[in-house]
Amino acid sequence: MNYAFKLDSLEDAVAQRNMLGGLSAILLVVVLLQTIMLCFTSTKTIILPPETKQSFWVEGNRFSPMYLEEQGMYFAHLLLDVSPSNILAQGEILLRYVDTKHHGVFKTRLFKEEQRLKRDNLSLNFTAVECEVFPEALAVEITGDLNGYVANKKVSTHRETYRLEFASIKGRLFLKAMTVINTDQKIPEPEEFEPTKFETSSTDSSTTDSPKIEAKP
Repeated sequence: MNYAFKLDSLEDAVAQRNMLGGLSAILLVVVLLQTIMLCFTSTKTIILPPETKQSFWVEGNRFSPMYLEEQGMYFAHLLLDVSPSNILAQGEILLRYVDTKHHGVFKTRLFKEEQRLKRDNLSLNFTAVECEVFPEALAVEITGDLNGYVANKKVSTHRETYRLEFASIKGRLFLKAMTVINTDQKIPEPEEFEPTKFETSSTDSSTTDSPKIEAKP
């Protein structure tokens, strides 16, 4: 009698052990799968700037189109709404968001633009009319009117399109390029330039011909 009871108890204990072992194995597999998913899944961060009423999201190296548009408009403002007195101050703010690989290019451009504005006593204002976002390429194209002022008097207006290209570094967005891709400003025709002339002269039959480079001023 006691032997049969002990045998039944042993069988129950073995069954419970096997059930707990199987449950533990299942939980272990679930934990491993979650760990693997965390390694290959980017976290989506919601950004709510204090100066706007609209939130943006960032997921790994992907950014919401609205965030790209807002950043593009802000950087365009820092570069195009300028005067001789504020261009370097705005440039210092801009350089905080420039990719370090392109930092020198933007800094040189800012100094050259400051010299031009001072020389011409010129101030610029950019009014955007259209913005196209390319999320996969991390780029924005902004079209608008670039107005020039001298002594508070408008002296020029040009419709231009700027392409801003960004780089994603550790989930942060940095500016790496800003170029003019379309403008209604007059581009000089090729015949308006005096090309460098390459002529060949020789002294006598025993002298080797050498190229003579003559540049017309």
